[in-house]
Amino acid sequence: MLFAGVAAGVLGSRLLPPLVASTTASSRARLGKDPFDLLISDHREITSLLDEMVAAPKEAVARRGKLFLMLKRKLAKHAMAEEDVVYPIVRNDSASGDERKHLYDEHADMKILLYEIEGLLTSGEDWNGAVIPLRDLIRTHIDEEERTIFPELRREVTKKGLPKLAGQISREEALVL
Repeated sequence: MLFAGVAAGVLGSRLLPPLVASTTASSRARLGKDPFDLLISDHREITSLLDEMVAAPKEAVARRGKLFLMLKRKLAKHAMAEEDVVYPIVRNDSASGDERKHLYDEHADMKILLYEIEGLLTSGEDWNGAVIPLRDLIRTHIDEEERTIFPELRREVTKKGLPKLAGQISREEALVL
């Protein structure tokens, strides 16, 4: 009996958050909320964390570790939503004809920089040589998404499709606990 209760709790704690997130976001979109609000909010939080990381002194080891883990988790959730929901529906009509690949490639570059930052953190070295390029890359990436990608998708996704899109974005983020 105890095992069944624990199993139900674990199962519920893994399945319930994505279901609730999807339903809530879909409902908000039906009421006229922007399906990209969550991603834009993530952008603000990510850039704020990066600014804090640049300002964190090398001697503040615990603070730097906490900031790194917070950034890594937030980026993982955010990237999962973009890579699994948003980027697949981006039209590939840029000058190079490969807009989606460009977006995925930037995410890969971010992950490489995160790996470098983690190595610098564990070795006790100054990490700004990797954090600042990551912050610059992310700012450029955010600018492209918010000025070009999201507005195009707002125009292209039908009003009926916006709640589904919002639900999918929220569900993907909720999958990373």
